[in-house]
Amino acid sequence: MKFPRLLLAGLAALACAPLLRSASAASRWLLWYDRPAQYWEEALPVGNGRIGAMVHGGVHRDHIQLNEETIWSGAPTPKVADPTFREKLRRQTELIFARKHREADDLKLTDAEKRALNLGEPQPIPGTSTARHVYQPLGDLFLHFDHGTAREENYRRELNLDTAVATTRYTAGGVTFSREVFTSFPANALVARVAADRAGAVSFTAVLDYRRDVKDDMYRYDAELGAKIESVTTPPRPSWTHLGGNRFAWRGRGHPDGTRFDARFEVRLEGGTLTPTAEGFRVNGATGAVILMTVGTDFRGADPAARATRDLAALAGRDHAALRTAHIADHQALFRRVDFDLGRTRSADMPTNRRIWSQMWGARDNRVDQTKDRDPDLIALQFQYGRYLMIASSRPGTLPPALQGLWNDSLLPVWFGQHTSDINVEMNYWPVETTNLAECHTALLDLIASFAPAGRDSARIAYGARGLVLHAMTNWGPKNSEGGWPDFAPWLARHFWEHYQFSGDRTFLAQHAYPFMKECALFYLDTLVRDPRTGKLLTAPSYSPENRFVAPGDGKPAHLDVGNTMGMAICRDVFRNCLRAAEVLGTDTAFRDELKVKLAALAPYPIGVDGRLLEWRNDYDETEPGHRHNSHLYPLYPGDEITPRATPALAAAAKKALLRRLDHNGGWTGWSRGWALNLAARLGDGALAHEQLRLQLERTTFSNLMDAHPRLGGTTMCFQIDGNFATTAGIAEMLLQSHTPSTGSGQAYEIDLLPALPPAWKQGSVSGLRARGGFTVGLKWQGGALAAATVQAQHHGPCTVRARTAFQIGAERSRADGKDHVLTFTAMAGQSYAVAATR
Repeated sequence: MKFPRLLLAGLAALACAPLLRSASAASRWLLWYDRPAQYWEEALPVGNGRIGAMVHGGVHRDHIQLNEETIWSGAPTPKVADPTFREKLRRQTELIFARKHREADDLKLTDAEKRALNLGEPQPIPGTSTARHVYQPLGDLFLHFDHGTAREENYRRELNLDTAVATTRYTAGGVTFSREVFTSFPANALVARVAADRAGAVSFTAVLDYRRDVKDDMYRYDAELGAKIESVTTPPRPSWTHLGGNRFAWRGRGHPDGTRFDARFEVRLEGGTLTPTAEGFRVNGATGAVILMTVGTDFRGADPAARATRDLAALAGRDHAALRTAHIADHQALFRRVDFDLGRTRSADMPTNRRIWSQMWGARDNRVDQTKDRDPDLIALQFQYGRYLMIASSRPGTLPPALQGLWNDSLLPVWFGQHTSDINVEMNYWPVETTNLAECHTALLDLIASFAPAGRDSARIAYGARGLVLHAMTNWGPKNSEGGWPDFAPWLARHFWEHYQFSGDRTFLAQHAYPFMKECALFYLDTLVRDPRTGKLLTAPSYSPENRFVAPGDGKPAHLDVGNTMGMAICRDVFRNCLRAAEVLGTDTAFRDELKVKLAALAPYPIGVDGRLLEWRNDYDETEPGHRHNSHLYPLYPGDEITPRATPALAAAAKKALLRRLDHNGGWTGWSRGWALNLAARLGDGALAHEQLRLQLERTTFSNLMDAHPRLGGTTMCFQIDGNFATTAGIAEMLLQSHTPSTGSGQAYEIDLLPALPPAWKQGSVSGLRARGGFTVGLKWQGGALAAATVQAQHHGPCTVRARTAFQIGAERSRADGKDHVLTFTAMAGQSYAVAATR
């Protein structure tokens, strides 16, 4: 695999492109191209949450790169928890209070010191893993076609987001050929079909192949390290076996100690002949061919052959049309819940890659008004693409998407293809509730709930604390590295709380969300320390993800402090949400009282001399003012503690902090630009949010709309899925917010219509967005202001609607509230309410 991966590499293709061809189709939600994919990042993704594929759409040779979510290198190695770790934390905290940050960073207890403490022997924690596993591909399916010297015409390659089907179509030698690929959630299978409009014209050789090395992959900038990792990473070549008739098996494993897999193939022909080969099969003289693939692995002790065989047997008697119909119905039941329209221009008729390059050219043209969208429908497409990727990579019963989601062609993907805990796992799920895909959230929630027993053991042994702690995660389970980042679990607790807020499901709250949230709060209650100077409670030691400051004294970089803003914000968040949850359930009075006392004793957020919200407890010099993480802005987003109306001073400080980050190029990765987009939306700054969205498209988006991230060395780009999800979430936040409690309405939240509408979006509409409290909302605006809306209630109770425009619901008119207009009414379950602007 070679990476192009300079974003400017495609500009020449734009300049030399043929005349425009219309992208007219039954669906607006199309990515389409007039040439095959040259690189992996130009291929089109399909997935069912477990099986993924990247379709290249070649003419003489097509390439379908395959993944299964549980194929990883290595096996779980339980973490051993050290009871002396709590003493190390105590000493580090003392050093930090003495302003000896570098000593705190470097502190290690000797074996003699550990024995002298007499706190017991280290204990293994079942369900954890110390290994850094690497996500591995399943293989590569190549289809070699017999077109001879015929030149293709009328080529078109597309991904229909509405049907989740990737299609390639062209004419060669007077015959029109078509191919379709989809991965079906109901069928647990990948389905590919090759067809021609002339009987007997389909002939091809299929070959199953596998990557043999890590050349040109993640560590190509360090040959010594790359060779070392390659020696332990490269898996044995899988075997291809003809099972008789039209069935085959592709068996292997992700590593000598990694996940074993068994993929079963069935080839169904419309005429013609099928001949097994050593590496695949040969189709001759068919009118059509359907390739079915099912996969099983031994992840968590499963029998790979049994799973693959069972799933393939279940497809008996179901032809391609039936499989396709069931797949589309399943997908559309989720995808079609939301529609979004910003209007169309002529640009919408161009191939998708040229639309993106056009966006980039326009950004460099001083004659172009940068406050306007040259291709508004591309923004709508990008929004829906994030929803598409969520449906394709996160389904009930699957693993959550990792850094590259479900898709990876490398034996050594960037950052090992892992689930990174200090932003990326959480960011992946930011759009899931607001964009009406709540079912997709369960992949994360179910997995994290399964980590709780290991988290309790870690808290008890290593910290001497109640509750649970998770420092990081792997595909196998929590990766409890002592000295890591203890705020992972309470950040995830927000996801449990959000799932309840949007659904109103009290059973879920009582049985799943609240127990997990409570254990996270208990851990903080037992580990907070008191500031000897102020008497306030602080998290300690405290780490702001992946960032460092200049330590006072020696002027060297340090990362440990006490009371860092993100840790304090997450602690406040879980305390506040636990209080709300316990009040809803009418339980744990004594626990609530303890939370209230500790919540009031938490140290306030630090504000710098320049008025910005600080990342650390003191106004330290920053080693990287444009750092990619916006950790200290957690209480603005994804948290809900800071809002422009309820906490205007803190909101102003947060905005200064955000602008400082951006002024120092803090949005240089796709996902960090996506975070900035959400932060700007929460601040109600539509123009700033729109600028982040525009820069996301122009600087960190591949031609297949996948989010781009600079690779190691900085000269090329790689795919990282969290930027896609953050962008979709940010657009939803621009159009609808519901995180601000409604005054006098108990647990209810305001439904804020068009809170960050940018000046560029003069007219548009959206339907199907979700608001907390169980509401589904549709919006229409004209002239840059609300025209109409619908609010459908799932439950009975109070509903407060806020807008920048006067409006009425039925006979009731909104009242002025500063620059806004507000109306509270009692909603009835199942009823839909029309909101009409009255300006």
